Amino acid sequence: MKMMMSAAAAALALLAAAPALAQPYGPPAGPPPGPGMGEAPQGWQIDRRIDWVQQRISRGRADGSLDWQEARRVETELIHIRNDERMMRAKGGGRLSDRERFMLEGRVDHVNEQLHWLRHNDERRPW
Repeated sequence: MKMMMSAAAAALALLAAAPALAQPYGPPAGPPPGPGMGEAPQGWQIDRRIDWVQQRISRGRADGSLDWQEARRVETELIHIRNDERMMRAKGGGRLSDRERFMLEGRVDHVNEQLHWLRHNDERRPW
């Protein structure tokens, strides 16, 4: 009886551990990310975030919450961020350091905050 309880306990332990053992181990299969995608799993995030902010600008222009001058100002900043990213990647052999990535993400966040304020300040130019 004691032997059967031990065997049942061992079987239950294996059943409980099976999902954890089934998880993938190591890097993902497939080719490594290229220079345009970045070196980290989040490497493509900067471009995607800039595109998302650009879409918000377009929506703001379409719904009238941004005038053309406000839109041009934040779009110009996005262009500067893209150019700086391109130069940093060129110097780094297609890669960004963690410091460069954090700096660029901070700048995108700042533009996003500016855009939020511009779209929600309820000020309309009289001209």
